Amino acid sequence: MFYNPYELLKIQNYEWVKTNFHTHAGICIKGDCGELPMNEVIEAYKKAKYGALAISNHNKYIPQENEYSGINILDAVEYSKHPHMLQIGVRDYEDISHQDAIDHTVDKGGFVILCHPNWINKGYWDWDKLGQLDKYTGIEILNPVIYTLKGSGLALDTWDYLLSKGKKVFGFGNDDFHQWRDLERSYNVIYAKSNSFQDIKEAVQKGCFYVSDGVALSDFAFDGKTVTVKAGLFVETYVEEYEYKFIGLNGIELYKCQGKSASFDIDINEPYVRIEATAEHGAKMYLQPLFNCRYFPRF
Repeated sequence: MFYNPYELLKIQNYEWVKTNFHTHAGICIKGDCGELPMNEVIEAYKKAKYGALAISNHNKYIPQENEYSGINILDAVEYSKHPHMLQIGVRDYEDISHQDAIDHTVDKGGFVILCHPNWINKGYWDWDKLGQLDKYTGIEILNPVIYTLKGSGLALDTWDYLLSKGKKVFGFGNDDFHQWRDLERSYNVIYAKSNSFQDIKEAVQKGCFYVSDGVALSDFAFDGKTVTVKAGLFVETYVEEYEYKFIGLNGIELYKCQGKSASFDIDINEPYVRIEATAEHGAKMYLQPLFNCRYFPRF
């Protein structure tokens, strides 16, 4: 039996919430992370049709003082003792170990995303350490700001490694916003009851979201054996065909095709299957995996 993270799609009155969990703003010190005014950054994300935004400065919580209609500002801190983590849903930072910080966040009702696994060098997040840590929700599989620094902003290798080791880990895409050039380069599209923190957290912990830098999910179905997916764009277009890849154990490509949609029959012995879709201009969508419950008993 496979766990389908998109079961919530059967609920008709939920909504897609465009979300960034990694945003630096509001410190307002030239040259520091978060040098841009918080209200200007929030308004820019609101204009870009985000429904939720986490302000996550390094080792520091900065409250926002204004009310913003249509966008929910989430509490967060970026734990910045190397390697970095996002503590979503907390208002404090403590200089403690990574596992203690994860435990603290979970105890406070939040969740943790591990940041840019391939920043500086491949394995910024050591794979052995990733395997030893527990209770984090996921990792950033896409962080475009790293391409302006050093290393790689893509971490599909780390994701497939963890999944292949039987770790229940979801993939996230975040801007890691510092400057205006970073806005809306990668985002999480979450199917939730509302844009409240609790509803977003519920959907995230079920895995009912996908990562995108321009491609949208138009349709998804899974009957226990065959998975069918259809991609689209967030703007009107006559383009209907996309490239689809179905990825399995150790990042092996199980099937690839071009078309208006794609279907694939999953082998009952496959530990997991995740799907990527690519548009003609190179934009992508990364879906959360279908998990084989024999290999992932925590479902």
